[in-house]
Amino acid sequence: MKKSVLTIALMTLAVLAAGCSKSSPTSSSGSGTFQVNMVDSPGAFDAVNIVVDSVQAHVASSDSTSGWVTLNSTAGTYDLLQLVNGVNAVIGKAVVPAGHYSQIRLFIGSGSNVVIAGTTYPLTIPSGVQSGLKLNVDATIQSDITYVLTLDFNVNESIVTTGGVVNTQFMLKPVIRVITTPSNGAISGTVLPSSSRPSITAFNSSDTVSTVADTTGKFMIGYLPGGTYTLDIEPSDTTVNDTTISNVSVTAGQTTNIGTITLSAK
Repeated sequence: MKKSVLTIALMTLAVLAAGCSKSSPTSSSGSGTFQVNMVDSPGAFDAVNIVVDSVQAHVASSDSTSGWVTLNSTAGTYDLLQLVNGVNAVIGKAVVPAGHYSQIRLFIGSGSNVVIAGTTYPLTIPSGVQSGLKLNVDATIQSDITYVLTLDFNVNESIVTTGGVVNTQFMLKPVIRVITTPSNGAISGTVLPSSSRPSITAFNSSDTVSTVADTTGKFMIGYLPGGTYTLDIEPSDTTVNDTTISNVSVTAGQTTNIGTITLSAK
């Protein structure tokens, strides 16, 4: 059965702080709003706390060192494992000059950590990430329009364990999908018994995204490009069977509700 570890979502923090460095877009007039959200996938941790110091966007017509526009310069800490089932964090939002933007840069700061079995471990941030994690985007900001990008962290692939059993250390090597919000849809539903706390994975030939049902059995997998998906439902309770649902259609801008799925006892 195909497995993965993806999606999830959390709280909302909206910070408006805009500033241009060295140059500004000149391809169109006026200004629009550029917003960056962050969501996450489930992982084998109690918490994954990431400190985001600032978020910037790069003007496509500028060179690699100039043309950076600040979307947020107020540091915030986000537990990625809380960003699930339709919850997201707004990590940057600002009014910027209209034009084409080609990159997003995240500055991830010290103080990031992971929590396992109640114990907190420092999360090492490589120097390249500290100096700004760059993600390629294709964002055209139009006058008086809000453009939303969503960054989907894959926790299990982003946290690397080093040092062996005696001296275990954790390093952040971010694996992130960049999604344009208007181009995606979602799948929702309820899995019973709710005590089975299943993981639900939606996949097709080009994408794989997962989440975990909440304590009532409800789930939502968001930020899916339009298309047809297969759902793998795998309970953590070994006394009930897993199941697969085929041909789930997702349409951009809509949520496909598959209703209630009751898992059978073994």
